[in-house]
Amino acid sequence: MEGATMRRLRIVTLCVGFIAMTSGPALAQSVGATTGAINGKVTDATGGVMPGVTVTIASASMQGVRTVVTNEEGTYRFPAIPPGEYTITYELAGFSTVNREGIRVGLGFTATVNAELKVASLTETVTVSGQSPVVDITSTKTATNFDAKELASLPSARDFWSILAAAPAVQMQRIDIGGSAAGTQTGYSTYDTKSDQHRPMVEGIVNTEGTNAAGFYYDYGSFDEVSVATGTNTAEMPWPGVMSQFIAKSGGNTYHGKIYADYENEKIQSRDIDAAQIKLGLKAGGGLTETDLNRLHKYYDLNGDAGGYLKPDKIWWYGSLRNQDAESLLPNFPVKPFVTKLSNISGKVTYALSTNNKLIGYGTWGKKTQPNRLDTFLVAATAALHSSVDSTWNQAYWAHTYKGEWDSVVNDRMFFEIRGGQFHYKWPNTRYTDSPAYADLGTNEVRGGNRDGWFNIPTRNQVLGSFTYFKDGWAGSHNFKMGGEIFDERFDYLRGQGGIGYVPGDVLHILRGGSASEVLLFLSPTASLNGLRTTGAYIADTWRMGPRLTLSLGARFDRYRSYLPAQTGPPVGPFNATQVSFAAVDNLLTWNLPAPRLGFTYDLRGNGKTVLKTAIWCGSRGKKRRSPAGCSAAWVARSSIRTCRISARASWPDGSSTS
Repeated sequence: MEGATMRRLRIVTLCVGFIAMTSGPALAQSVGATTGAINGKVTDATGGVMPGVTVTIASASMQGVRTVVTNEEGTYRFPAIPPGEYTITYELAGFSTVNREGIRVGLGFTATVNAELKVASLTETVTVSGQSPVVDITSTKTATNFDAKELASLPSARDFWSILAAAPAVQMQRIDIGGSAAGTQTGYSTYDTKSDQHRPMVEGIVNTEGTNAAGFYYDYGSFDEVSVATGTNTAEMPWPGVMSQFIAKSGGNTYHGKIYADYENEKIQSRDIDAAQIKLGLKAGGGLTETDLNRLHKYYDLNGDAGGYLKPDKIWWYGSLRNQDAESLLPNFPVKPFVTKLSNISGKVTYALSTNNKLIGYGTWGKKTQPNRLDTFLVAATAALHSSVDSTWNQAYWAHTYKGEWDSVVNDRMFFEIRGGQFHYKWPNTRYTDSPAYADLGTNEVRGGNRDGWFNIPTRNQVLGSFTYFKDGWAGSHNFKMGGEIFDERFDYLRGQGGIGYVPGDVLHILRGGSASEVLLFLSPTASLNGLRTTGAYIADTWRMGPRLTLSLGARFDRYRSYLPAQTGPPVGPFNATQVSFAAVDNLLTWNLPAPRLGFTYDLRGNGKTVLKTAIWCGSRGKKRRSPAGCSAAWVARSSIRTCRISARASWPDGSSTS
């Protein structure tokens, strides 16, 4: 390990004040990675607690109904329930039955719903609608949730980054306008976090590439709810960045479906670049006027889904298809519209073993084709000037995420969840011509063949789980949560495969203002095989000390161990005199990272509507080569001390080495 592990105290929010604690039992947060929860307390008209009340919840998003009985303190809890809208019924002989309708439970959200029962002289039912909690008073996490209706109504490009752009406290490097950047990743950050400290998850499976990238392009119409947590995350999150969770829709006890479609072309678009903006220095190019620089040639998005049941309340199924095509007009590629095509297939099956035990299977597959990628080895995509399709290269990329999950509510005091799955993609790029490759660093003009035999292949196998136990009576109530995760990840970089050269002839000619300047000589084919094994464990206690004050205590430990499989260097060739083989290295670098967590929430008015949240996050901020915040096998590949030199750069005409 290079250097010592650096730890740094990061104060996400600092609030100083006097807190008056009040006594009495209360309830704690009881959610899983893909679920929410309902907790509450039942009292009579005098404020006395009511044990023995039968509490039942029902929802179209849940298989069957669930029932509990309030304990000696009058409290009840429903942990690990699917996001959705619920009806809660409170019943006790001799008292009026109370129905609470329209209780919205979001992903990762604990809805605290209290009820008051009155003595009834006659059999009667009291129904209360539209009073759903909107603030989670038990969690320090600051998160924004978007349900399916909100996702459908957002005027956006219908992708991961447009959701982030709508979430408070997230800063985007670029804002997509009308789908013009469809199929293109963009960076984001929150509260000064680094780009490699985020964790995007789909159905509880980690999809990050170890950078700001999401791993693949999502089936937007398949999501039932999305949560974007921007700060003060609990010990379940190893890093201080954005933790986003995407949950797919499920089937149901009725058959349902939906089709979404949109389309536009140049004729039905307006122009929003005015003379004042042009005066600021906006330049035309590639046959486009200044007012055409941000317009689409054509765009469509077709997204359809359906769901239902094989057996009501027992076996549900859901499926979704998406096809998206964006054709942009780019000044640095005047040859034809720049095309990006995206397609997705998603499916989910939910099987209820019993009322409190559920199995979930999920899979999503995505494909991206970009027949004219514009980036070259030396010149970035936004700068490279192409006068022919020959200097571009063809991307045909596909990815998948799948999982199997078991959720079990043992009783109203304990539940566990465990899931295993895989995130994987294969990204090959190929060129169109074997003509010699040229790059003019003076004008950014490029011509000739691009790269070929180029593959990025990451595979992350993973198992994640947690166990939650509730305990009342120890100076309040406690929600003890223990969890862990195991990842085994490979990232293979393949270049110049098939004996066709990294670039044509393994030579890149560098010009400056049209004159020969340098050459880049490549070794090919090359293969860099890299691995990372990650083990993480955490323990947390959400300690509800009273109706207003909740402490969030936690500790986390992560161990990252990088390794290199056995591999062989480039074969003997024009620029390589010998071939070198490397033995496997099982433990290349190891990091051991503890991270304590501390926070509290305080209900300022006692009505669950105004809550103060404070947290202190301790741990590594991810100094490169010192600690692996956001570490992945891709990071290992970039940082490995055994990375081979695959190119040499020489000046023309004397051939002196410059790198």
